[in-house]
Amino acid sequence: MVALQHGTAGSSQRQRQSGNSTDALSTPNDSQLARLVGHKEGPGAHGWIRVERIGWLGHLKRAFLGSKHPALILPRSASVSTGDLLRVSRNSAWVSCRNGEAQISPAYWAKERISLGSLALDFVVKEITENREYVAYDGLTDFHYRRRGLFGRTAKLILHNFHPSYPSVIGYVELAMPLFMNKSRSVVFDAPFRANGIGWERWDMPALRENIHLVVRVARVVVNPEFRGLGLGQLLIRHAAEFAKQRWQVAGLKPYFMEISADMLRFVPFADGAGMTYIGETEGNLKRVAEDMSYLLRNQGRVKRRDIVREDASGIVDKQVSRMESAARLMKRQGWNESDLFSRLAKLSEKAVLRDFDLFHEIVSLPKPTYMVGLIPEAQRFLEGRVRTLGLSHTHVTPKYLLAPIKSPIVLKNLSFSFRSSVRRTTKTHAVQQAFGISPDQFVHKVLQGLSLRIDSGEVLLITGSSGSGKSTLLRLLSRRQMGGAEGSLTFPDNFNSGVFESIRSKRAMIELFDGADVRSALHLLGVVGLSDAFVYLKRYAELSNGQQYRAMLAQLVSSGRNVWIADEFCANLDLVTANVVADRMQRMARRLGATLIVASSQPEAFAAALKPDHVVRLTTTWENRVESGDEYVRRLSKARVVFPARQVQISPTDLSCIRSGHMHSIFLRGRSDVEKGLLIFTGSGDSEPVTVTDVQYARANSLSTRDAASAGMSSVRELQEAVSLRFPRLARDGWITIVSFDSLAKHVS
Repeated sequence: MVALQHGTAGSSQRQRQSGNSTDALSTPNDSQLARLVGHKEGPGAHGWIRVERIGWLGHLKRAFLGSKHPALILPRSASVSTGDLLRVSRNSAWVSCRNGEAQISPAYWAKERISLGSLALDFVVKEITENREYVAYDGLTDFHYRRRGLFGRTAKLILHNFHPSYPSVIGYVELAMPLFMNKSRSVVFDAPFRANGIGWERWDMPALRENIHLVVRVARVVVNPEFRGLGLGQLLIRHAAEFAKQRWQVAGLKPYFMEISADMLRFVPFADGAGMTYIGETEGNLKRVAEDMSYLLRNQGRVKRRDIVREDASGIVDKQVSRMESAARLMKRQGWNESDLFSRLAKLSEKAVLRDFDLFHEIVSLPKPTYMVGLIPEAQRFLEGRVRTLGLSHTHVTPKYLLAPIKSPIVLKNLSFSFRSSVRRTTKTHAVQQAFGISPDQFVHKVLQGLSLRIDSGEVLLITGSSGSGKSTLLRLLSRRQMGGAEGSLTFPDNFNSGVFESIRSKRAMIELFDGADVRSALHLLGVVGLSDAFVYLKRYAELSNGQQYRAMLAQLVSSGRNVWIADEFCANLDLVTANVVADRMQRMARRLGATLIVASSQPEAFAAALKPDHVVRLTTTWENRVESGDEYVRRLSKARVVFPARQVQISPTDLSCIRSGHMHSIFLRGRSDVEKGLLIFTGSGDSEPVTVTDVQYARANSLSTRDAASAGMSSVRELQEAVSLRFPRLARDGWITIVSFDSLAKHVS
């Protein structure tokens, strides 16, 4: 299973982390530090201040607080609006709400480590604070949603990756305001609720209008297709809940509930794994779409002026305007008048929507499964109680994959195998016979000798050895594709039915290849093997990446009903991350269904720990064959653990405090430190703080320049030399130093 090590959310993360140890000794005292850093003391606590207006700065935004106070530069995801009251301290800021305070600075971040077999990957979940992060998020959105925007307030948390072979941003979760109407939510909420002086007796229209913003919605969860199967979607949802609980607010209300509604949840209910509870389905607009569009199109001017359909900033205005404009474009494109449109909309059914989806997908909303979680204890208890009272449960049925495990073991006793061959006698082949005593008319090449093995039902077996040791031959024998030339005993159970892990030759879209015409079962199958991506559903096998092809081959075996799965050269053409993901998914699916899994590889150290074999057969070209415990084999490989850590630098606690307070924007490190631009985590005494490195300069202590002084935030070379001498008193005159300049994720003050 995938193991998760959770960091503590927020900027004051307390997880002890090991990083690149750098020499940053002889920390100065506070007065020396202020001179060294070159920054004046901050303004101290301001108390409560009203936001006069909000301005936009690309991926950031500025909160103007009047002429007496500097403006705050914040992530766009910071939940603050014109008129909000702020409490501002030296390095933090909060918005005053009716039910507490919502933090808006410093930016949210948390470090996570996922362990998968012998592989460990570090990730950082954070708000967008740099333009390159916003560009990466925008690219993912464009790819997955074709720039279909969200309405109202939103907040984005990105998933930052440190593996050098993959993009730095491999996923995100986006929060948004709740849709005003949700049938399943209305049913669950229609009972007395109260927490911290806020609540309702009945979920009627007045209660809805007053308390709608006690709910926040997970609008999107996106993970790079190559990283599917690591549980990153659930991880993002858990951080979305933590962020919402601490930092989301709309109209002065912090949320008590978080919900998600999506068609995909019918087929891949990943919200379950993130601790969310199914509460029913949305109503959709099939029953009223014709009436809604007729009304809106006849009143376009009033709608755009928001004279009507103005449900108090819940996103419904923008959504309805968008649907109205889509309907107008559709009429123009199809040459319809309003009567034509209304006639077609009135005749819609779910089947018709599926048939005409290309025409109506921007106008029609089908019912969607909804999941919810409480963000405070009172809300979670209320939710659990209502679900029990109403007897709510999933309406979808998980498909059952029919597979009858083998009834008895596969047994090999003293098995040997030799290839027998002959070639034409020529002058050269005759010379070989004279020199080595091998006849070209009939020569024998022994591949296996004296191998005894028992393979039990549901077992995972790894066969390893160098090239030419007989791995492929043994697999052909075990799949019954090779029988001639074998000596000894090889017995199979009566219901033996093997399937080979092999390419799919069809040119049809992936969604067409599995489970006949049952769309729901096909989508579920693709989801469980890690192919839950809309674009993958429509691709041909040949258009998939190597990792996706492996997942597709696994889906083919699962749907075939075969009870013995055989794979040669397993994961040979996959990178380290994908190999571990595929091996983990393969063994878990085999064990869940009771299939016997047999794989062969000459380099299994890359994925063996993720495969978790029960036994390992080690073959050699000299027939020194050995069968051993999978646990023992993996234990011996444990020293080969591969870690892709977050980029970290260890510094003193005093420096860490100065960085967090915004007093330090550059630091000196002894020697030529390997520091890259981008996200970096400073650590010290179990504490940590993320920054974005903007510049890295290397210089010798005796040849510092004006540019070096500027990079370090100093006014002169002399001041820089004094600071370096103070920090590194034993540094040689011609010794190297690294000057790292950075922006803190803490509050920016303009």
